[in-house]
Amino acid sequence: MKLFNNILTVISFPTVFLCATFLITLPGNGLQIASFAITLKDTNSPSIQGNGLKKFIANVKSAQATITPIINEQSTPLDHLKAAPRPVFKKSHTLLPLTQGHCGLSRETYIELSDHWGYALPIDKNNLSDVAKAKPGHYRTTVGMGVQKFFDNYDESNTDFPKLPSSTWLRDKNGKIILVNGRAIVSPSAPDETFQIIGDFFGQQFAQLETAVGQSIDIITNQGESGLWILGDDGPRYMEQDPTVLAKYNESNTGSWNGFVSYNKARQERVLKESLFKSLRSRPIYSWYQESYGPERGRWGNWWSWMLLYDYFLEKYGYGKPLVSDYPAPEMYYKLHNSGWTGVNYNSMVPDDALTKALNDVSGTISMGQKFTYPWVNMGWEDNGSISEPDRFMGMMKTYYTAGAIGVSGQYFQCSGPIWDALIKNKPVATKTPTLIQQLSILGHVHGLFSHLEGYLRNGDLLAGSNQHTYSGKNGVKVLPAMEFIAEGETKKEPGLYGLITIPTARVLARKMIGEDRWLVTTWANVGEDRDIRVKIDNRLGSLTLRARKAGSVYVVKLINGLTQITLVDTDPMNPTKNLPANSSL
Repeated sequence: MKLFNNILTVISFPTVFLCATFLITLPGNGLQIASFAITLKDTNSPSIQGNGLKKFIANVKSAQATITPIINEQSTPLDHLKAAPRPVFKKSHTLLPLTQGHCGLSRETYIELSDHWGYALPIDKNNLSDVAKAKPGHYRTTVGMGVQKFFDNYDESNTDFPKLPSSTWLRDKNGKIILVNGRAIVSPSAPDETFQIIGDFFGQQFAQLETAVGQSIDIITNQGESGLWILGDDGPRYMEQDPTVLAKYNESNTGSWNGFVSYNKARQERVLKESLFKSLRSRPIYSWYQESYGPERGRWGNWWSWMLLYDYFLEKYGYGKPLVSDYPAPEMYYKLHNSGWTGVNYNSMVPDDALTKALNDVSGTISMGQKFTYPWVNMGWEDNGSISEPDRFMGMMKTYYTAGAIGVSGQYFQCSGPIWDALIKNKPVATKTPTLIQQLSILGHVHGLFSHLEGYLRNGDLLAGSNQHTYSGKNGVKVLPAMEFIAEGETKKEPGLYGLITIPTARVLARKMIGEDRWLVTTWANVGEDRDIRVKIDNRLGSLTLRARKAGSVYVVKLINGLTQITLVDTDPMNPTKNLPANSSL
């Protein structure tokens, strides 16, 4: 034994254990030293005295330990993930598993995310089906799919793909496929057979994976942006060149090309999904990217040319059971089609920030009978030139869950360069945590936090807020509530094309438990520093003084015998479940 920095160390075998918080140093291939801080779960280990030493060492070797890497110049993406505090999930919660879409991680990183961070295990990657098979029923499982490759094979150059009917694509009056920028356009009149063939293709692959792991797939993500797609400004011009499509459009009662395309897109995607499901053991959750009311719906006059109409994706036009995605799947990517966490659209004279757009989508889907959402989200990536501060992204996600998210699909699009190579091969990245690892861990923390607050999601309603949503009631869009409350003195003016635009400088969302005087209130300093704000969400509660933090603050507010009781749930804003037991009751 020897003393090092006044901490007793025990040298035994090829390892060095430091106790109180134990430090274990493992020589790596004789050239590198990797350091780990470990905390034993066995609290009954004897002190290191006399004959107790051998027993202590045996206990150290056999006890379960949480190994936390100490970050240094040789640290890998996986080291950074393991160095972060893990979220504590509520036992037996029923939130959907998290999913992810990017250009790859190491096998061990996928496993860590599925073991401790709330993510479904992607059994279609890195031979992870073997991991699921080794622990029957331990993992929620997921697979992803992209469909565009089938439609790009119009010339049948790739014989690995099944042959599709010739009527799959738009054709001119001479029967020639219409190409736009070298790509064939899928016809709105494409037959069901096309999508049955594609669905069967994926169904057979996924069924083999289910057999390999011995369990059903839990969730399927379809990356969308394939086949028949949004019209844009030039879409009708191409549609009208196909005599069959033009005749079908004239026979329809959809009233517009956008309605006609949206109706047929819903038909096509539903046939594909149902054909896929026929091969599977059960009906997994299905999330098809961008199937939603539309974050930008109503923002400007020509919005309908740039999105599919969600109305046609519901069993009864505009309301009812979804036909494709089980939950709306809107996009929320940092500074992509939004101005980030604050800002305006100068020409449209409205706020342009991500939360305003997300709440436009949420308000719209609630009006159509959809209470929950499963958004596809991202905090930025290197080639996009904009990456969110981690704490602001944490705050945004706390507001999104308060608005009704019961899971998310985390996306990241850096698919070249040194950081991409380090992520997929788990190479050293030094002391800076990679953006993707930050994003995935933040999403895991927020998911863990709301596993403790699920009752407020399942048995509560999102409150309408102070005002009408700024995108609604114009450009052919119905009037909708903003779904957020304005805090006292927390707005500012920004210049627009025709004058000044009012935007919020702190955000407040609230849910109320049905039939009870209990509220879930989330505040967020989307700009500025952490500060106290005052807001009124119910006259009986009066004006509440709450802390708005960059990383968001989540409160449970109760009215008991006429007195208001306020409890801050996430006492550590960046480690929000730090003080929550797995059997919490909020």
